[in-house]
Amino acid sequence: MQKILSFILVAMFILSFGLPAHAQEDRGRAYYDFGVFAYEDGDYESAEKNLKKALEFNPDNPFYNHYLGKIFLKTERYQEAMTYFTKAWKADPDISGLKYDLAFLNYKMSDYSKSSELFKQIVKTDPSNVLAHYYAGITLYKQKHYQAAPDYFINAGEKSLTLRSNAYYHAGICYQMTGKTEKAIEKFEYVRDHSDSESLKQGAVKWLRAIKTGGKDVSPYSIYLKTGRRYDDNVTLDSDKDRDGLDADKHADKDDYVTVGYFSGKYKFVSRKDFQIGAGYRHYQTWYDELDEYNLTVSIFNLYTKYRFDTLGFGFSYIPSYYWVDSESYLRRHRLTPRVTWDVSENFITRVSYSYDKNDYFSQDGSRSGHANEFFWDFYYSLANGKASLFGGLGYEDNSASGSDYCYGQLKTKLAISFNLPWKLNLSLMGKYYDKKYDHTDTVYHVKRDDNKYIGSVSLSRSLFYDWLSIGADFDYTKKDSNISIYEYDKKVTTLSVTATF
Repeated sequence: MQKILSFILVAMFILSFGLPAHAQEDRGRAYYDFGVFAYEDGDYESAEKNLKKALEFNPDNPFYNHYLGKIFLKTERYQEAMTYFTKAWKADPDISGLKYDLAFLNYKMSDYSKSSELFKQIVKTDPSNVLAHYYAGITLYKQKHYQAAPDYFINAGEKSLTLRSNAYYHAGICYQMTGKTEKAIEKFEYVRDHSDSESLKQGAVKWLRAIKTGGKDVSPYSIYLKTGRRYDDNVTLDSDKDRDGLDADKHADKDDYVTVGYFSGKYKFVSRKDFQIGAGYRHYQTWYDELDEYNLTVSIFNLYTKYRFDTLGFGFSYIPSYYWVDSESYLRRHRLTPRVTWDVSENFITRVSYSYDKNDYFSQDGSRSGHANEFFWDFYYSLANGKASLFGGLGYEDNSASGSDYCYGQLKTKLAISFNLPWKLNLSLMGKYYDKKYDHTDTVYHVKRDDNKYIGSVSLSRSLFYDWLSIGADFDYTKKDSNISIYEYDKKVTTLSVTATF
């Protein structure tokens, strides 16, 4: 009897410690249930509050972390969603739906490599998951893995009538990109004849027309429009849209606000897979609020041809341009540029070009007029599965002019990196350096002039309502050093702009 009483007392003692913890777990579960109900009803604010309360009682519960991550995914707070999905994954990777949610989150964050691997794993273990098939195809398509993507699209289309037209459309593009023209035509014809989406139908018709006319691009033209408002703390004559700028050694030592407009358009007269002929036009305009004498107008035409053989591309451009300053003729330039491009790999492209310029300045003595020769090497490298890109270049220009004060050799370098960030943001950082050494002793200052120019820029942009419309903010800093102090200056420019691309 005494042993039985002792056993009961020990059991009661143990339970006295266990019950509070169990009760706390139950309270967390209640908040979890309330959060799930709110999520299903679309009340994400209430769902978030309840799931956070549940986690206060059991911070490591994988189900609580998973559902809070789902709420953040639904409300497009992707970094927070990743935090909670990762915590749930570490605790229990086998939670139903967690792998799919993590795959979809990586897709929304443009990490297509991780996303495609997870979707492929889901398809392997659950072949009936239609959306996993579709998104496995999309993420492979985004990475330009055109050989691997079509099977997933076809499986998704066969399993779901709702997804079929969209899946077949992307499968058709993949087939066309890999030379399987008959399969591409079959898929595009299905979309043309059966899709409920007018935009998909039109896209399919354009692809079919392009295929049947010898591989002509879907659209033979492109248009780029940009307008902005800028603050310039030291107005100069340089154009930020011309490759070289005017380099007129003219700066105001005054600040001003300026309205900027830019237009660019191209049309391809001949556009086959291996050969193109086209023409383009660019127009750049500035209107200063007070310093009217620095208003700049630039008109640039471009006639070009391109030929492609395997990984090599050969091109030639003739670019006549005309510059006005304060509505008066300033410079007429003719440029000839042959170039060779090499696709070293899927992610790395490099190019070598030569440019010859014939420059005619409309100054009184014409001493700036002459010609220039430039060699330039540049490259483009895609990083982090397309989420970032690195590009830069190195070149040398030899400029000859009728006046000895304007003959020089100039080293040019540039390096930039661009990041695709969450919420459709793009961040770009760029640096440029110019080292210009003049050939002759300056006739006024009696020394050989030596200039150095440093340029740094930061740009942040994002799409606005539509993919073709974006808003951006830019900051540029320029510092010019010279052994002749009159040519030295510092310049800071801030610009807000809106861009449309068609």
